[in-house]
Amino acid sequence: MKKAIKIVFLLLLFTGLTSASLHKFYVSVNQLDYVPEKKAIEITSRLFIDDMDLALEKRFGKKIYLGTSKEIKESKELLQKYFQEKFAVKVNEQEKEIRFLGKEVEDNVLICYFTIKNVEKISSIEIKDTILMELYDQQHIFHTHVLGKKQSLLLTSDKIRGQLNY
Repeated sequence: MKKAIKIVFLLLLFTGLTSASLHKFYVSVNQLDYVPEKKAIEITSRLFIDDMDLALEKRFGKKIYLGTSKEIKESKELLQKYFQEKFAVKVNEQEKEIRFLGKEVEDNVLICYFTIKNVEKISSIEIKDTILMELYDQQHIFHTHVLGKKQSLLLTSDKIRGQLNY
């Protein structure tokens, strides 16, 4: 599954880099999986690190230097605060607490890990995502795997929330 996500992300990246105008594109690729054994939803988000660095600097008024030797100590707390302001998930019409687990950097991509605990049954998931939209015309692609069913969702500045039913 991770390999498929990387391939999609790299294809999007390659397509954007080879366009005639060479205009940078703004997209995140997210994977949301329900793990019934853990009664949890696991989320992996992939964003361009320079865009996230700029958003954090604009929001908190200081350089964060994500993924570098100069990265500030409170980067995890600032990322968590930013995500809490910009990213929300409802399960069965009830807002859920999203726990930021951590991050890693792969080339120029910031990979963030989240979990939502105590999820016993799922009939619907609503996602609201405005990450980086204060900077760009950002798009968020969500691939979900819930109860054996795979679905995808595209969120944009014109459509910041979407719902999937299971």
